[in-house]
Amino acid sequence: MVGAIAGILLVISTFLAINLSIYLDKKDEVSRAIMLYNLLFMTHPSQKDFKAYAIKHHLTPVGGAKMKEVEAKGMPLIKEELFRKTLQSGDIAIYAYEGHCYYAYKMDTMFYYRSDKPLTPYKLYIALVSFFLLVLLILLFRYISSSVKPLQELYVEIQRFANGEKNINIRVKGNDEVAQVANAFDASVKRTQALEKSRALFLRNVMHELKTPISKGKMLMHFIEGKEKDKRLLEDLFDQMQGHLEDFARVESLTEKHLELALKTYALIDLIDHAIDMLDIKRDEFEIAIRDESVKVDFKLFAYVLKNLLDNAFKYKSERPVYISFEQNILSIKNRGKPFKEDVSKYFNAYERDLSQHSLEGMGLGLYIVEGIVNRHGYELLYVFEEEMHCFSIKF
Repeated sequence: MVGAIAGILLVISTFLAINLSIYLDKKDEVSRAIMLYNLLFMTHPSQKDFKAYAIKHHLTPVGGAKMKEVEAKGMPLIKEELFRKTLQSGDIAIYAYEGHCYYAYKMDTMFYYRSDKPLTPYKLYIALVSFFLLVLLILLFRYISSSVKPLQELYVEIQRFANGEKNINIRVKGNDEVAQVANAFDASVKRTQALEKSRALFLRNVMHELKTPISKGKMLMHFIEGKEKDKRLLEDLFDQMQGHLEDFARVESLTEKHLELALKTYALIDLIDHAIDMLDIKRDEFEIAIRDESVKVDFKLFAYVLKNLLDNAFKYKSERPVYISFEQNILSIKNRGKPFKEDVSKYFNAYERDLSQHSLEGMGLGLYIVEGIVNRHGYELLYVFEEEMHCFSIKF
């Protein structure tokens, strides 16, 4: 873009310079014609003086026959009609023909002279300048293209990296600014990849090490003597730990782009019922306005999405019930409550929770995973807070 602007400005400035030169050339010829007129008809020099003047100013008298040819085939030096008529009213006419200027003076008879000083060949100059400008612009374009190419490649690699691809290599040879930016980005990608690998390895080790004791604990719990209420509480704790491990697994799948979808068409009410069953909350806590609508989703994953959204609505509600509705291809889950302390976009990040409204246990992964699964389906997760109502919506 900068190169194109520079090229255009160069072309404009060159042609302005040429036009200025043409203007000055015309002005010089007009001045010479007027000076000759003044000499001939105002000063009345001697024949010797006029001859010396003609030699000095390169002037040659011409006959009427030649001037008829000039008037027939030549062009008026001054193309502006008003200026030309002004000169002709003073009995002066100037023609350009065969690379020279011809002056015609009308007094009691006609006098004709040719300027032996050749006219500047502007057409040739314009052609040469145009050629060199074209060559210059081509060279400039090639230079800028070669300079911008690493930036274009860098942009492509950044897009790939933003889309989750890991095999990124954008090292550029050289010490210019483009190479420095590209190599700094490459180094940043390598560090990020190393951190991602360390995080993934740590997460997998934690999940592996915790699965076995949780399974053993759930199994041994049934052989422990004690109150059924205490056993139930212990089982709930193990289930909560198991749920956290499943959240970790989902985060890992979303991060590594390994989350595969088994898409089928399901009745939306069946998904809602399954999500409520997973929450183990009484159905009368919800007001459901859903008829026979169907959606194309991965049943297990989307039920998890609804479970998390309903769980959040239930946790943050200030009064019953939680409202569930479906209109114009938008599923809405609403609850009355206080606004979040931070902008909702913060809670779409991993490990972010609003601790100002309740002290329930959790790792702040819910909305992060929900948004990832909804986006993976190609749908859109929306949120608004209006009239003291939280509203999470999924636009299908």
